[in-house]
Amino acid sequence: MKKQSVIGLIVSLLLSCISFASLANEAALYDLAPQGSAFIRIVNLREQSPNQSTPNKLRLKFHRKGLSAEGYCSASKFIYVAPGEYRQKTNGMLWEGTLEANQAYSLVVANNSLKLLEDYRAEDSRRGVFAVYNFSGRSDLGLNTALSARPVFAGIPQGQSVARAINPLKSAFVVVDSTAGESESLAVTDPIIFQAGVLSSLFICAEQSRIVARWVDSMVGR
Repeated sequence: MKKQSVIGLIVSLLLSCISFASLANEAALYDLAPQGSAFIRIVNLREQSPNQSTPNKLRLKFHRKGLSAEGYCSASKFIYVAPGEYRQKTNGMLWEGTLEANQAYSLVVANNSLKLLEDYRAEDSRRGVFAVYNFSGRSDLGLNTALSARPVFAGIPQGQSVARAINPLKSAFVVVDSTAGESESLAVTDPIIFQAGVLSSLFICAEQSRIVARWVDSMVGR
């Protein structure tokens, strides 16, 4: 019993350190960014072929800053840039658009498309932001708490995102088919500890004919 208690204490300390690092990195990004900056990251939705053994990594330079997403259904850290007009080429495709001051964005890179989504910033020092992104190809998805089956989001549009403020807590969630009579369970997330002042992103994607739900690293880089 004593050994189990010591192990539990070590795990708790490690989780606390990770959470503190996440909060510190995100605060550092906003503190270092000049006033009126825009914030952007890349989302990697380039699907892998069934016989591909290595992850489909995505790396690109955006305004002389490096962005990297390690595989399908992942995202890079955010960077800050000056607001204004930008052009970005990747995967043989060209995106052109405007980044507004004090706004966050995700540049979504798929096999045959390049799309800019307005994103979220966690600006409340007392609460975090919980954002869910539906990249599954289905528009009938909802999200419930895993423990009590309490609805959190319903009818999340395909290719879009929804978000809400959330108090610091630990929870896991279930992706459901909101059109099914009994809210059919499609995927279960790992538990996450939400932190005040931190954006936590959950990606829902389709992978080899099944639905997967993945937390994106909430730690934000410079």
